[in-house]
Amino acid sequence: MIKKLQIWIFFLMFIIIYSVSKTTILASNLTLDAKSAILMEMSSKRVLYEKDIHTRYLTASISKIMTAIVAIENGRLYDYYKVDRQTTLQIGSSIYLQENEHIRLIDLIYGLMLRSGNDAAHMIALCVAGSVEHFAKMMNDYAKKLNMTNSTFENPSGLDEDTKNYSTAYDMALLTSYAMQNKLFRKISGTRQYVAETLEGRKLYFTNTHRLVGKEKYITGGKPGYTEKAFRTLVTTAKKDNMELVVVTFVCGNDWQVHRNLFNYGFDNYMLYVLVKKQVIYFKTDKTTYVGQIPTDIAYPVSKDEINRLSCIVYLYKNPKKDIVGYACIYLDNKELSRIDIVRVRK
Repeated sequence: MIKKLQIWIFFLMFIIIYSVSKTTILASNLTLDAKSAILMEMSSKRVLYEKDIHTRYLTASISKIMTAIVAIENGRLYDYYKVDRQTTLQIGSSIYLQENEHIRLIDLIYGLMLRSGNDAAHMIALCVAGSVEHFAKMMNDYAKKLNMTNSTFENPSGLDEDTKNYSTAYDMALLTSYAMQNKLFRKISGTRQYVAETLEGRKLYFTNTHRLVGKEKYITGGKPGYTEKAFRTLVTTAKKDNMELVVVTFVCGNDWQVHRNLFNYGFDNYMLYVLVKKQVIYFKTDKTTYVGQIPTDIAYPVSKDEINRLSCIVYLYKNPKKDIVGYACIYLDNKELSRIDIVRVRK
């Protein structure tokens, strides 16, 4: 175990007078027509509301969030690809690709996210990985990297006739929080309408099937899904006052209103509170003086009642040899919520 040089009670940089609008919904009053639901703050991954968030369900088309981010981060987005016959035979929702025409990968991703095209999903897998099987392996590798411990992916579309994708509300919230850090994914997810054009000159018109995107000003993106086996699944993201939230529901018959209610609850009752600003720290050991830096602001979503119960403590390693010289921890009622490394500043 690494010994600590000392423990400092770290001061808050600002005293914030917290004011909220009249609360319209309390957690105890939330009635959700969903088997599984989560409300998560995206930067901290703090869960603000939960209902059966670790049970696995069939994903339906919300698994296309994984398909999109894998394609964006690994594909040649502006290259044209020839559509094969198998792609045109995909069942369910479609962007109506035609055999032997050529289309860009970026346009396929728009068709995937906005129109939920299963033909687009199949074609994306071929463009990026050469086969559906290899692309599914990439999806599962991403799931492991993102600590989506209860998720498995067998196809890029979410169809569940022959192969099945399973995930949880918690895992899908983690995935969406990661994907929304990508500027292109964020742009696509929040697009209401898009026009693609094949190399042959045929235009394809896509309108987002997510009912709230482009109609509610604070909604930043999302993806709906449905199959007979999975029933309704839905992911939505929203942002107000620098705090961005994600809601995920499974098996929810009134999902549009449920998502609105959860966002109202989150924004009415929580704020993203900055405990410590980015800053430089000077400290001494027996042998020398080090200069460390908290490389970014430390912020956390808290309620009005929680603000006075927060604390931040800095732990410094004794005679650090590497670039990490310590870490700062945020506590609520002595329970650790988050930590960030203190990095040595090199002259």
